[in-house]
Amino acid sequence: MSKVICIDTSTLFFPCVFNWERQIIKKKESNFDIFVPPAHYVYFTSLLSALKRIGVDKDDIVILATEGKSWRKEVAGYYKAQRAEAREKHELINWDRQFAKLNEVNNALNVSTNWHVVREWNSEADDICSVCCRFYKDKEVIIVTIDKDLHQLAYYSNVKIFNMTKKCKGGKGMYEKVDAPLKIIADKVRLGDVSDNIIVDKQNDTENDAWLRHKIINLLELPIEIENAITDILNNLSQKELNLDDLPDFKDAKKKFLKIYEKDKVITYDYCVNLLEKRKNRKKKEKK
Repeated sequence: MSKVICIDTSTLFFPCVFNWERQIIKKKESNFDIFVPPAHYVYFTSLLSALKRIGVDKDDIVILATEGKSWRKEVAGYYKAQRAEAREKHELINWDRQFAKLNEVNNALNVSTNWHVVREWNSEADDICSVCCRFYKDKEVIIVTIDKDLHQLAYYSNVKIFNMTKKCKGGKGMYEKVDAPLKIIADKVRLGDVSDNIIVDKQNDTENDAWLRHKIINLLELPIEIENAITDILNNLSQKELNLDDLPDFKDAKKKFLKIYEKDKVITYDYCVNLLEKRKNRKKKEKK
């Protein structure tokens, strides 16, 4: 049976941009004329790297979940309110240009591959990943992300989480084992989430405050209008053919793309779970 691979593109792209900035600073400080690959190219290769490790069959459904304007900001004005100011501190990064390049790559992938670039304009990529878990409830769904907020989706028995930052078999990218997905929601509702500007005022916190935090944190139950809007998009995804001549204009893009169908780099969920258990036991021994 075919599987669904849903990629949280924002958490894949932002590290590429910040790494580009670090490399540019390093280049200036060292005064060496080293080549720094652009962020949108590294994003493209990161997509392929993740898919090679997961293993793709041609009948699999690959979804690139992209960002819209979050409905959460409408119901909770504080949500991620610090993000714009934080980005402005990165003076070397032209964000408009970076986002334009990201869109160029995604648009090219949308027309050249059988992947689906999905955006719902009132939703975040998290919401698209969330709805995919329920919409494709009879298929295996693999969520590719570095965002621990999405770990709560492992609540669904058909869902696995693939983290692109963890090292395994000489490279980056492996499955995560999520033991208590509902606890993720409960803890964030109780404690907040500084990274999303969800701050708990313990002296003045009310039941309504906690209810609102639960509403914006819980990915297992979205507002019905958001659920329906994304479901409508997924219902209308068209059958697509490969047209690899229209891939992004990178060197050997077609050759690199076709490698996602090879199986030599594939790592399995069971392998990752066993490896994580061994690492956990090793740390326990080291502490003794």
